[in-house]
Amino acid sequence: MYVFLQMLFVAATVAFTFDELWALQNSLWDQFLYPANLLQINATESSVFAENVQGRVDITRTFDGRELNNEYIFGLFSDPEHLSLVGIPTAYKITQFAANENIASATTIFTFNATSFNNTVVPVTIDTWILFNADGKIAQYDATFRWFGWLLDTLLGAAGRLLFNTTDPAETQTRLGDLLADTICQTHEDYCVGENVQYPSKAECVDFLANKTRFGKAYELGRNTLLCREVHEHMVRHRPEVHCPHIGPTGGDYCVDDKTYADVVTEIYFREPFIPVG
Repeated sequence: MYVFLQMLFVAATVAFTFDELWALQNSLWDQFLYPANLLQINATESSVFAENVQGRVDITRTFDGRELNNEYIFGLFSDPEHLSLVGIPTAYKITQFAANENIASATTIFTFNATSFNNTVVPVTIDTWILFNADGKIAQYDATFRWFGWLLDTLLGAAGRLLFNTTDPAETQTRLGDLLADTICQTHEDYCVGENVQYPSKAECVDFLANKTRFGKAYELGRNTLLCREVHEHMVRHRPEVHCPHIGPTGGDYCVDDKTYADVVTEIYFREPFIPVG
């Protein structure tokens, strides 16, 4: 029976050439860059993602389905005029790459323009494992922001110098937290209306986020933090009914402290292993 199941799995395996997987990887990153990413936010058949895609990013959470992944991967870095920690991706270079059958693993160094911090340019390294389906769509991905803690400290330092004229980390975090809270709450005022309202007023929203919610550490963009709500604030305008709860007091299902370190590390999430047959 075991051999029979193995044979079925082998028969169902998609086999791309190395060059085809290299092209698929580059095509993804070409569309990740601004402003090409604008076309992917609401894409359906032209999306790089399969309809039932599973995605995981180490500093945030898991993301199921095409719509959510389009909004997160492309919408999060798509507005240079809006307050954002990292800004927009403008260039990339793949520095490590291995591929077999329908799986590709890559290390990519991106150039991000942190437009909110006087166009501060920073390199961002992202490691990815991607599994493609027979149509060349992404069925699964596992992404890690390498050295993100250091990157966050670098961005906070730039914010302190350029926005607040200070080199004190505590003062910078407080003042940036106030600015982020005000921005998130304005987005709530603009888009979270009717049944999607999360706060009685903007003042109560700002007070909750600035004074009653912790700012968050580098690994807490998927926990009950201000940084997590900063991530989801960028997606509210696309689907308020889905994302308004994420910036609200409860955090929806995304900005919550529902898992321990061990829970996250040992979670079995993906349908298929990132291991080629044999």
